[in-house]
Amino acid sequence: MKLAWLAFWIGVSLSAYDAAHLKKALEDKECIGCDLRGADLSQNDFSGGDFHGSDLSEADLHESIFEMGDLSDCNLSGANAENALFWKGTMERADLTRIHARGANFKGVHLNRSRLNSADLRGTKSWKADFTDASFSKTDFTDAELGDAKFIRNDLRTVKMKRALLWQTRFSDTVLTKAQCAHAKKEEAILDANVTCR
Repeated sequence: MKLAWLAFWIGVSLSAYDAAHLKKALEDKECIGCDLRGADLSQNDFSGGDFHGSDLSEADLHESIFEMGDLSDCNLSGANAENALFWKGTMERADLTRIHARGANFKGVHLNRSRLNSADLRGTKSWKADFTDASFSKTDFTDAELGDAKFIRNDLRTVKMKRALLWQTRFSDTVLTKAQCAHAKKEEAILDANVTCR
């Protein structure tokens, strides 16, 4: 019983945000290197805000606006970002593992070297997004709009792309399944000679 109680309190402390950091984020509309684990940042406008290096794991970001914001090197694992707007922002080297971002807007976002394992990106709008060197495992892009996006040096074999729009999407040095390759060609994607279809 004592061990269960201790585990509960350790779990609470590990997911608790810093109240001063949350206050700064809500008032200044940015917070660099902040502890915002599990914080409620939903339905706010953080356009142009700098959050690089912050821990936003398990945070609620749904319907918030991060237009042209800096979320590079952020931990967004397990965050709720449904219908959030990240238009033309920077999310390089960010951890988006298990992020719930259904319907979110990633148009023109730089996601270079980000981790998108088990990310729910169904119905997202990611035109011109850059996924160079990003890691994918069981990522779900079902019904996503990925037109003119870049997938360079990725392994996409476990990624779901059912009904995804891939018009003019560029694939280079990337590994795809044969079914994904067929879908990409049907969608008029651009597959260079270094793409492997397995």
